[in-house]
Amino acid sequence: MPPKKTVTSHIRDTLDDLTEEDFKKFCSEILDRRDEPRIKRRDLEGKSCLDVVDVLVKTFTESKIVEVVVETLENIGCNAQKESLTKYLRDASFSTYGDIMRVETSGASLQTAQQDKLEYSGVRASNAMAERDLNEINKYKSTINNVAEKKRVHPALIAALISRSSRAGKTLKDGWGCYDENRKAYNTFGLMQIDVNPKGGGHKAKGSWDSEEHLCQAIDILIEFLSCIKNNFPGWSKEQQLKGVFYLTNCLHTILLCTHLYLSFQEG
Repeated sequence: MPPKKTVTSHIRDTLDDLTEEDFKKFCSEILDRRDEPRIKRRDLEGKSCLDVVDVLVKTFTESKIVEVVVETLENIGCNAQKESLTKYLRDASFSTYGDIMRVETSGASLQTAQQDKLEYSGVRASNAMAERDLNEINKYKSTINNVAEKKRVHPALIAALISRSSRAGKTLKDGWGCYDENRKAYNTFGLMQIDVNPKGGGHKAKGSWDSEEHLCQAIDILIEFLSCIKNNFPGWSKEQQLKGVFYLTNCLHTILLCTHLYLSFQEG
């Protein structure tokens, strides 16, 4: 059996399939990017596909390189190559940060379950709560899938975090949550409830409360948490690191929500 292709090798093959003209457009579009980090002209001009991919790998994280390449292919009109790459990412199960389906937990606590007036806890409660949020979550399915492809995170995980954080928006007031009487202001923002309290997370909210930009910001914060766990516990598996993040953020119930929502996203 041939070795499984990596994300980097698939990106290399995708760029190698471009015509000479489209490859030049791709490099030009990369150089015209205004977001940091930016790539210097001398690092790309006249370089081969292999060299260009090496520069991208050195410049961006693995999740970011996917986002940049997909966005650039779309901007230059190479939609067939973009679709091929995103299909590969979808088929690869978005497992850069571990397989959420292999993370075990006991499910929702009774206190969490009582949000829905349930008188039982555990896996059964998690499944019931996910089912009640599914119709609302489906409204954001396209946005969730876009973010999942960009950030290399399974869409069911994003959906579960949305369910856990804001009940898919049902608990929000104009996109805001957790009103603080002392501050006379809301502490959290958006579907994924980013902490904007200056004395808490201190994040500056990006985009509208239900936007792709907001979800990307929230997943970037999750990835930062994962990096901290990885640095502190290098011997842990990716699945253990995922569980560690949810333990620290009191979101172990999220893992069970993922298992319930998984098939919904497998069906597209």
